[in-house]
Amino acid sequence: MALTDQQRSAKAAQKRLTMNEVELRHSVRCGIKQMLDDLMRWNEISETGESLQLLILNANTETALTYANGDTPSGAPCLIRHYVRPGVLDRLNEVAVSLHGASQKHAIELLILCAHAAGPIGSAEYLRIPRHEIRFSKNVAQAFE
Repeated sequence: MALTDQQRSAKAAQKRLTMNEVELRHSVRCGIKQMLDDLMRWNEISETGESLQLLILNANTETALTYANGDTPSGAPCLIRHYVRPGVLDRLNEVAVSLHGASQKHAIELLILCAHAAGPIGSAEYLRIPRHEIRFSKNVAQAFE
């Protein structure tokens, strides 16, 4: 039997508690939200949380700092809401500190601006999925043979 919406929500909330996920809400200008939507469309990502997590993990603070004083879109504020686990939250705080003590919201805006400025093809670098390299020791390699 299929779960009801309430049961699914309760199950998701329980999973967030066990994984220590934190909900973040960033009030950004609507132009920034539109840029994030463009990035997601260009890179075929459907989840806002996934795209923001990839931007945080692949953050290049030196490049992002070049947009600190640049033109940012104006407009009424929009809300970007997503969940992060402790490791990604730590990385976001590191990025914010390396951006001269910027707030989390400002760091997110700069990362979106930077990736969007790279265009449809260049933004793939900012939204790539980090891969771990697996290396086998000699003993393990011999055991497989």
